Amino acid sequence: MRFAKVGTLAAAAAIVLSACSGGSTAAPGGSSAPGGSAAAGGAQPDVCKNKKGSSSTEIHIYSSLPLEGTSLPQSTAIVNELKALFDGKKVGAFNIKYTSLDDASPAKGGDWDGTVEQSNANKAVADPDTMVYVGTYNSGAAALAIPILNAACLVMFSPANSYPGLTKAVTGVTKPGEPDSQYPNKYRNYARDINTDDIQGAASSEWAFSLGFKKAYVVDDGQTYGSGIGRAWAQHFGKIGGTVVSPNGQSESYDPKATDYAALGQKIKASGADVVFVGAITGQGTPKLWKDIKSANATVQMFGPDGVNEKTWFTGAGSAAEGTYLTFGGADTTQLSATGKTWAAAYKAANNGTDPPFYAAYGHAAGEVVIAGLTKAGTNDRWAVLQAIMGTANLDTVIGSFTIDANGDPKGGVISSYQAGTTWPPTYKGVITQQQPS
Repeated sequence: MRFAKVGTLAAAAAIVLSACSGGSTAAPGGSSAPGGSAAAGGAQPDVCKNKKGSSSTEIHIYSSLPLEGTSLPQSTAIVNELKALFDGKKVGAFNIKYTSLDDASPAKGGDWDGTVEQSNANKAVADPDTMVYVGTYNSGAAALAIPILNAACLVMFSPANSYPGLTKAVTGVTKPGEPDSQYPNKYRNYARDINTDDIQGAASSEWAFSLGFKKAYVVDDGQTYGSGIGRAWAQHFGKIGGTVVSPNGQSESYDPKATDYAALGQKIKASGADVVFVGAITGQGTPKLWKDIKSANATVQMFGPDGVNEKTWFTGAGSAAEGTYLTFGGADTTQLSATGKTWAAAYKAANNGTDPPFYAAYGHAAGEVVIAGLTKAGTNDRWAVLQAIMGTANLDTVIGSFTIDANGDPKGGVISSYQAGTTWPPTYKGVITQQQPS
């Protein structure tokens, strides 16, 4: 990755990254996608034959997101955007019927539950009139849903998953066999509009290095998303000249169920680290983790990804959150297209002056992609709808002109940087611009 030194990353600053490092591959098997990309009109898989809906008047869309717990504000905003776009909408001869499903459970403290997510995916698959599955919020949930949907020729589109292994292999970041393991029928049925964590993690680590931090301790919550972005951050920090002092020079998983992280805080202090990166989501004990790390060493600089870049984390961590540098794998509201800024202003006016949560725009864009795909397909045949959505190109959305690449990832896009202050929201610091591989 290429780095343009920017000092303190003031409002107009940019860290320029190239996605061509990190050992990423275009797709499993060395092709653009297994069996040829659906977007490129590959051969129709056997599981996609005879998948036309039974209704002549309805098309069903399901979403699956955590509608409780710490992610609720983000998920609620996404669902509300989808409802606004889908409810009462007619595409050709078909009326859209939208159903919002919850993939969280009290058993998981309100966070996503793998058993519930699999049940949701199976419910959507069993409805012959389902043409699109929107979700998930958590990458670990997506890894469970994609294979189920893949076996039934049902396209899935996410406004929030950022783990790269869902779509591409990245050396040192993704697990062996990924992403082939996600697609048992050797064709792609999954896409997203948010950038991946190999890019976000590397960007965050370069930002830390540019600010003068040289010794990093990296921890993660052990989940698919958290460990992935933790590995990406640690790996890139070492490549650009930093020293990773966590065990084995890698990201160290902590116990999200622990009630106390004082020992870990002391361990980090003893390591001599001047910066700590935490790869995690809010619900995985991060407020207490922040408090205990800062209690052990008040001067250590904290960095966090979009998984904790939310008000519930900030409120829970209290004063320990102050000064934390944060990232988001997409555009800040102030950096949206003209269409997006108009949408954001309307959202704010309708919500008592409250700015939209980070993922609201990406939820809205997901709905725009789905509507455009259904319109282009002009039928209630799952394969035709899948091809139309996976082939999305140059679509005008609230997040700008949007194109899906052969892996199912967005072409271009940005990563944004922030710093937490004494009140929410954090201060927007600048744009981290992703370049495409040469």
